[in-house]
Amino acid sequence: MELRHLRYFAAVARLEHFGRASKMLGVAQPALSRQIRQLEEEIGVELLERLPRGVRLTAAGRAYAAEASSILAHVSAANRKARDFAIGSSGSISVGFNDIASWHDDIPRRINAFRQALPDIAMELPPLSSAAQIRALHEGKLDAGIVYEVHCTAEDAAVLASRVISRSTIRLAMPKEHPLASARSLKAADLAEVPLVWLGPDHLRRYNNELLSACMRSGFSPLIIQEVPTLSVQLSLVAAGMGLALVGSEVGARLPGNVVLRPVKGLDVSFPLVLVWRRDNSSPVLTRLQDQFEDDPVEIEAQIDAE
Repeated sequence: MELRHLRYFAAVARLEHFGRASKMLGVAQPALSRQIRQLEEEIGVELLERLPRGVRLTAAGRAYAAEASSILAHVSAANRKARDFAIGSSGSISVGFNDIASWHDDIPRRINAFRQALPDIAMELPPLSSAAQIRALHEGKLDAGIVYEVHCTAEDAAVLASRVISRSTIRLAMPKEHPLASARSLKAADLAEVPLVWLGPDHLRRYNNELLSACMRSGFSPLIIQEVPTLSVQLSLVAAGMGLALVGSEVGARLPGNVVLRPVKGLDVSFPLVLVWRRDNSSPVLTRLQDQFEDDPVEIEAQIDAE
């Protein structure tokens, strides 16, 4: 038995006429009649009662027609699903992100646009540190990651590819009433004795290393009075007057009401937000996600983490 036998029988059963069914199917009537007869011989029962004009389903034919229709519907759905998977409009994807990535307004907007355009894709967004995302990518537990900095070894560079999707520069966050808030121009030297609230190093090691290096190059060593685990806590402590903070410019849209940002001359450091994935991941859904981020792709440079 072939699938065409079911299609031919379903058409005859629905129209109750060989001639009309043959025209609809584009199959010669004698050939159609022969195919139905072969089907009946194979299953060992008569499905159709041949009449002078047209045909009529037997009791067995009615039962068989219902099953045949169900089978054909399942086959059609399977074909459609396979096509959807092939073009990336169906399937699933797991994309990691870190705390700082969530502050980039453009990132949630693009993710939302992706989900709205492709509602049949099941999407997971597990919150993970950058280092944890890189490990998960190596282990095949993530399809992609959104990281603020990449802990990249020579091995990573061979396995992973990336694309810059956003950049931020460093700003000084302070209460509006702080004396430095009214300064016409801030220089790195102005921060030499300023108490700073700092993001803890556990999940932002390279970020902190690069920021510390930038401060040292600018001529001052940060006076860190407290380390905190998240950017939200950092800004809350700034609002409470506990200290100032060096933060990325992406926080500007969601600052506490009494906190302002100011640029610092001489503190020139930029941090890219990066979409990263395995080079050997050929998922069409991943390709559709990459297309959602239109910036030019970049290669991850091999860097040995000294820690």
